[in-house]
Amino acid sequence: MRSCILVLGLLALTGAFRAEAEGKPVALIWKGSKDKAEAEGQLATWSELGKLLEKTGLTLPEDHPRLVESKTVPGLKPGFWVWLLGTCASDEAAPILEHLKRLAPGTYSREVKLPANKLACPEGPEAPLRARAEVLKLRSGETLRVFTQEETESPDEEGRGNTVSRTRFHFVLFSKNGEVLDMADTEGDVDVSGNDPGTGPTAYRCTNTQLETSKKTSKVVLTRHCGASAFAECGSMRSADESVTVTVADGVVSASAEERKNVEYSECD
Repeated sequence: MRSCILVLGLLALTGAFRAEAEGKPVALIWKGSKDKAEAEGQLATWSELGKLLEKTGLTLPEDHPRLVESKTVPGLKPGFWVWLLGTCASDEAAPILEHLKRLAPGTYSREVKLPANKLACPEGPEAPLRARAEVLKLRSGETLRVFTQEETESPDEEGRGNTVSRTRFHFVLFSKNGEVLDMADTEGDVDVSGNDPGTGPTAYRCTNTQLETSKKTSKVVLTRHCGASAFAECGSMRSADESVTVTVADGVVSASAEERKNVEYSECD
C-alpha cells in the first residue's frame, strides 16, 4: 500500500514538473553573438528574410527583430547579444517557430521568465508553409528551395468577387550559409467560382501542377492544366496547358509570365 502511494506521489510530482515546463513562455531568437559589434553586423542579412516572412504571412511584433543583451531578458543565459523575434506563450510558439525555421533554419527558442502581459508573439499566417521535395542545387553553392502555401478568398458582403482557393508556390534562393538571397512566387492549383452581380457567373480550375528542375539551366518549370466551366463566353479560352519558368541568374530569382499551349476556345452557336 505504501509503495502504491509512493508511486502515485512520484507520478503526480512528475506531471506537475512537466506541466510547469510545458507552460513556460519562450523567446524566439534569430541570431546572436557574444560580441555586440558582430551581432549588429548580422542585421545586414535580414532584409530579404524580412520580405519573405511578410510575403508568407508572418508578422513580427513592432520594433522586431530587436537586438537585446541576453541578461536583460529573465531566463536567458547572460553573456550574449541576441536578435529577438518575439516572446510567446508555450502553446503559441510551436507553429511560429516551425515557420521561422523553414526560412531561417538557425532560429531557435529558449525558455524565459516573463509574465503574460509582457509577451510579444509574432502573428502567424492563416495557412502553414510547407516544404516541397524539389531542390535545385547550383554550382555556385546556392540552393533554390520550393515551398507552398494555401490561400483563400471570399466574396464581400454584397456578393461581389469570387470564391477562390489556390496553392501559392514560393521559390526561395538560399546562400551557402542559409541566408535568403531572393525569391519569386506564382500560382499552382486554383479553383475559382462565383456569381458576381456585375460580371455574372464565373468558374474555372487549374489542376495537376507539377515541377521539373534543371541544374544545367538553373531553371524550374511549373506546369498545370486550366479549364473553364460551361459558363465560358463565346470565343473565350475553354482550356489550356500553362507553364511558368522560374530562373536563377546572378543571385536573382525571376518567374516568367504564363505561357499557354494546346489552347481550346468555346464554340459560338
